[in-house]
Amino acid sequence: MERAVDWTALPADALRCIAGRISDPVDFINFRFVCTEWHEEVLRNDHGRFGPWIVEKGEEADDSGNVLFYSLASGEYHMIHVESLEGKRVAGYGAGLLLGIDTDDALSAVLVNPLTGEGTVLPRLPECFLGTYTYGFATDPKITGEEDVFVVVYNWPTVQARSNVALWRGGAGAGTWATIRSERFWMDMPRYRDRLVAHGPQLLQQFEEQAAAMANGHAPGAMAWVPGMEGVHVIEHQGRVRKLARQELVVNAPAIPPRANFVLRDIVGGVDVAWADAPELRDKVILQSEDCSCYVLPASDFPNLSNNSVYFLSWERRDEVNLQEDGAAGGDDDDVDNPFSYYLCKWDVIDRVATVVKKVPGVWDRVRPGMWFMPTLAY
Repeated sequence: MERAVDWTALPADALRCIAGRISDPVDFINFRFVCTEWHEEVLRNDHGRFGPWIVEKGEEADDSGNVLFYSLASGEYHMIHVESLEGKRVAGYGAGLLLGIDTDDALSAVLVNPLTGEGTVLPRLPECFLGTYTYGFATDPKITGEEDVFVVVYNWPTVQARSNVALWRGGAGAGTWATIRSERFWMDMPRYRDRLVAHGPQLLQQFEEQAAAMANGHAPGAMAWVPGMEGVHVIEHQGRVRKLARQELVVNAPAIPPRANFVLRDIVGGVDVAWADAPELRDKVILQSEDCSCYVLPASDFPNLSNNSVYFLSWERRDEVNLQEDGAAGGDDDDVDNPFSYYLCKWDVIDRVATVVKKVPGVWDRVRPGMWFMPTLAY
């Protein structure tokens, strides 16, 4: 007669070894709650790097607190209601966190982990962010190598107002925002974060105001630019900040994804950079998002993703014939009426060729279907 195995008695090292190999956060949470013993032994930060999710951007006016995610690892959707995002629009992503800005108070913001529901009420945004939509992102310490999460917020320039950037540091001793000239900020983000830690927000802002006054509007590399403008995105790794330019391909026939390629450029001057001259990006996986900082991740952490590749989302407009054929074939009712099909694609930076990885199922309500999101329980 076989003896029953007491799974509650598994050694702590074995439990943490298993937990560290779980790529989907929902699976990890379920694993921890199998029994009291496992929950007590496996801590929230015992997981490895979770596989990437895609988060639906949603409409600007959506302040329901509901956020839709698609898991690349499991192929499943997760609709998560985040109570602290009720009455707020999702204005940014990063470090496994969502940046929410109050729809009735443009200077009120929170930073929330949707997996745990835990959040931080941020200091009130500077007055210069009144009257325009504000966006932002959070830096991931696992990627930057820093101890703290930093939050960057910015607004788009208008005829009446210039673009502004504000920087905030989380963690112990967190203070208020430091407002920085946007023309100077993007080219040297790591230095600004270092100076914020060393001097605090007030001194950093004074330094920048003095530098701007001395430059008299002629700062080296000055540019009126924010992430996503003209298809250009922030890409940072190992202290180097560059631009990743997405170029849509022009075709005469109906568009068939992928229809984009990518060029690496210096942040100052916009000069193209050969990938061979960017050793800090070698053996990496790059997740390109539309209007915020892109993720640069070690390829060794993601065996199911290709080395030296940029992963991006593309789409095609489905014609009336394809919609009718899908209906006749008895396809998903949600998908039959959707005029767009969405695809996960990758751009091989060495061979300079783009390929379709998989079709993303379901109905996404806009041409730009979503943003990359790296879930975590650590922050």
